[in-house]
Amino acid sequence: MKIKYLYIAFVFLSLGSCKKFLDIVPKDKFIPSTVEDYENMLNYATVSTYGDYFEDLITDDAFLPEGQPGNLYTKQRLSARKIYTFNKDVYGEGDNDILWSEGYKRIFYFNTVANNIMKAQGSTEAEKRSIRAEALLGRALEHLMLVNVYGKHYDAATAGTDPGAPLVLEADISAKNSRNTVQEVYNQVIADAEEAVKDLPLKNKISKFRACKAGGYAFLSRVYLFMGDYANALKNADLALGLQNELANMNGYNVIVPGPFPNDPNIPGAPLGWTNIPNAERHPESLVARTNLRPFGLGMDVCATPELTSLFSNNDRRWALYFANAWPPAPPFNYMDRYGVKIFLRGDYYNNCLAVPEVYLNRAECKARANNLSGALADINKLRLNRIVPAAYHEFTPADFNNDSERVLRFVLEERRRELVFTGMRVIDLKRLNKETRFQKTITHVAEGVTYTLTPNSPNYLRQIWPAASVFNPDWTLNP
Repeated sequence: MKIKYLYIAFVFLSLGSCKKFLDIVPKDKFIPSTVEDYENMLNYATVSTYGDYFEDLITDDAFLPEGQPGNLYTKQRLSARKIYTFNKDVYGEGDNDILWSEGYKRIFYFNTVANNIMKAQGSTEAEKRSIRAEALLGRALEHLMLVNVYGKHYDAATAGTDPGAPLVLEADISAKNSRNTVQEVYNQVIADAEEAVKDLPLKNKISKFRACKAGGYAFLSRVYLFMGDYANALKNADLALGLQNELANMNGYNVIVPGPFPNDPNIPGAPLGWTNIPNAERHPESLVARTNLRPFGLGMDVCATPELTSLFSNNDRRWALYFANAWPPAPPFNYMDRYGVKIFLRGDYYNNCLAVPEVYLNRAECKARANNLSGALADINKLRLNRIVPAAYHEFTPADFNNDSERVLRFVLEERRRELVFTGMRVIDLKRLNKETRFQKTITHVAEGVTYTLTPNSPNYLRQIWPAASVFNPDWTLNP
């Protein structure tokens, strides 16, 4: 009987009554049957979250000061402290690995829609295909996140044998699933995304928590960038930006509340968080919106490292709007005075999924790697024009970097780090860049007097498969 529940021990922790979607109709349970039923599943709050904000604690961006006042290390839950100290065995069998359980829960919803919508009652075939496309993109997003947390980074030479994550393509909690290889997961992710972009709507339905065609191309650009296929990453970035390329000028935003607490979300247009930056749903840069399960992510819980701090200037509006010298506001504990760093306070329900800036950064990196230095810097200049105080803005040219392609590429990667800070992207960027000797780096964190080291390509980059799943699947290969 244990095999029946395979990896999906998460069902008992997070799905509860998911058996309502099986072929036997339970009494007094809702069974989707119409197009409207399935479309409403894509509007559930369940599928509006994404990722695991604690994963950023493994990176060279995260610093957790100790001691009172201002302690940020011991206040963390045990699992977060394990991530920060590079312990891959983050969760025990009785703990809930939220990234795994919530990720596969969302996949269950997406599979229910994708596999049944074409047989649903009502509407047109075109509308059904559009809804199915959104579900396929959602499934692809989740599988890509899972394979990059639990598996090695994609390497064409080894991906065919490297253990990845289980591919779950049916809404059947009793199905037996294997731990698929990294290559198999990437193949399915690309297949789902390529199928999705054919039918995704040009505009998001209802809100930006629903998908659109530009979001589909943006996702494909991300996938191919992760794979090191820069030609296809560039092609899809162009397609995405051809449909949506608007950037918001951050010089128009301000700190309005001294702390990361939301104003009334029921008031139309009311800002959420300590700035008046629009939330994920309203932000003009959002392509496909999602938020962390805990809306503020690591807000109030982490400081920038000294290295990350050095990459920002006081003329960078991201530094002013996402970080603060002190917290809490009364009486304040000043991290800048004590440690020379700022605390991350981004609390505006920000989008941690797919947005226009990442696409510009994808394209810039691809251009830089192809020695198109002017093209790469044009994309970075456009982004920075909307991020830097006008009086300090400088339009970069290849001459600023002595026409050196590697210096331009490193500048592009620095800009990527600044723009995507604490959105869950840095750990994947570290893993992929560690595949190149020139970008390899060793990360150190200090906690309770002990120095912890994470070397390039270390197996400790890989989170161990959740014991609540692997215990029912003794045939699965565990991470080393």
